[in-house]
Amino acid sequence: MEIAFLVHKKLTSTLSNSEKAELEQWLSESEENQFLFQSIENYHNNGGDISALSRLNAEDAWKKVMLRYASKKQSKKRRLLQSTYKYAAIFVVALTAGYFYWSLNFKQGKVAADIVQQQQGIVLVLDNGEKIELSSSDQQELVDKQGNKLGQRSGHQLNYTNNETMDELVYNTLTIPNGQRFDIILSDNSHVYLNAGSSLRYPVTFLPGKKRQVYLQGEAFFEVSKDKDHPFVVTSDNLDVEVLGTKFNVSAYPEEEDINTVLVEGSVKVNATHNNDLDEGPSMLLKPGHMAQWDKKSKSAQMEKVDTDQYTSWMQGKLVIRGIKFREIIKKLERHYGVTIDNKNEALNNRTFTATFDVESMEEVLNTFVSETKFEYKIEGKQITILNNQNSEPPMK
Repeated sequence: MEIAFLVHKKLTSTLSNSEKAELEQWLSESEENQFLFQSIENYHNNGGDISALSRLNAEDAWKKVMLRYASKKQSKKRRLLQSTYKYAAIFVVALTAGYFYWSLNFKQGKVAADIVQQQQGIVLVLDNGEKIELSSSDQQELVDKQGNKLGQRSGHQLNYTNNETMDELVYNTLTIPNGQRFDIILSDNSHVYLNAGSSLRYPVTFLPGKKRQVYLQGEAFFEVSKDKDHPFVVTSDNLDVEVLGTKFNVSAYPEEEDINTVLVEGSVKVNATHNNDLDEGPSMLLKPGHMAQWDKKSKSAQMEKVDTDQYTSWMQGKLVIRGIKFREIIKKLERHYGVTIDNKNEALNNRTFTATFDVESMEEVLNTFVSETKFEYKIEGKQITILNNQNSEPPMK
């Protein structure tokens, strides 16, 4: 009899003596089998749907999923708080849709609910205040009310390199909602990748004799075209990042305490500026592989060597968490998945976690944290509520 059916029956009804013996035999064959069963049991106990197991009639598919899991476990050693829930969810999805379908999508880093399919659109605000919501079509030419060509939208990219020449600075502002990412090729061919919940104000055309200045709120990765006569400046809050040509990441979300600049390639100078004052404050020359961290409150900066991949992996759809308090993680999850999280369990706020997510759904991510510290939650569309059950006993390990 198929193991998948036995597992489902064990968790939802009663096994016969012969079925119980068969399942116990399978569990005794390896620690991997025991771990898989415990994963699915924990997932089921926390409200996960395992009905797909009862409909599976291909023993070969089950075996292949287990082999696939073993291979992934050995090669990647997933860094997900040693969660058992994540694997259980993968199994249920795999067994429902078929092994080969799951295998293909897992390797390509896709998620069941693609982050670009959200209810809120990307909005472009023109210099005159006119708003244009970018359509869902792959191709879209952007023009203002006077018929002037501003740029060309192609897929998840807005290109300004072939726009009409202007003799004055005209700014556009592009706003990216939570749960989406987008990128812009500016008129000088500099490439800007915008993360979720970010906005960029930039000239439609950079003018000769003037510095190339853009204004960022949120997070973006910059690949700047070299032009020694026209420095490129990214302004966020009271901080300027000045560069001639390089690759770097700036994270400047208004709700966060720090502005982080991570240099991947080249050289940049980070300048603190004064409100309504052209005079520069303290400055710092950043080297590749280093991060400048500007504290907004104390108005002080420090530099440290970092793994740049940790700060740029969002461009591949990953969410990397390294020793971050849960209250900060909530903000990252809201931006990454385009959801709203109401945490009523205040005891969780100061707990720190380390994890890496890429193909996980929102439910799988929450179950990952549940495996480390027990709490209950409910999901209603895009609204997630973490319930106040802080007196609950910790989960069994």
